Amino acid sequence: MPESILQEDIILEKLNQQADIHSLLKVAIKLINDNVNKLILKVFRKEPHAIKFVIPSLVGKNGPLNDISVCLKLLYALGIITREEFEDIELLMAVLDELDNDEKKYTFLDDEILGPISLLHDMVLPPNWNPQQECEKKAGIVDGLKSSMYQNRYQQMIRSALIIAITDLTLRISNKQKLDYFP
Repeated sequence: MPESILQEDIILEKLNQQADIHSLLKVAIKLINDNVNKLILKVFRKEPHAIKFVIPSLVGKNGPLNDISVCLKLLYALGIITREEFEDIELLMAVLDELDNDEKKYTFLDDEILGPISLLHDMVLPPNWNPQQECEKKAGIVDGLKSSMYQNRYQQMIRSALIIAITDLTLRISNKQKLDYFP
């Protein structure tokens, strides 16, 4: 099995294990952060002086590149990651930060989630379905159950689309590690 397919399977497996949006984004940012850290080390020169004195002071515990946002800005400024990749990662980190600071448990259907994730460049949302409108049109137990099933299905579609978008973004960052930036 090719390495890229194996890596994609690992990413998909880790993301699919997450039941809610908060845990999904935590795992996604961890996966992206790990790949960004590997990429930032890859773009530095591999000469002995740089490895011994310069790189540790930059990426060490107190170094300026210990922050993912700073690393992303550097990678973007150097042309290693695209504007779309930079914006998508920043957006995912901002949504996670909001979820970390909010006590409410959000679902994939909440406007606070749908709004931001719809801005991801690789996100393809399924056609709109308004559960409130469906419930108002039909009354009764059977129709209520049917509406609940549609809502669950729609939520799963959004979750799947988000997982695919995050997987693609993570793989693109990971694949950049295969390039030689300095001879």
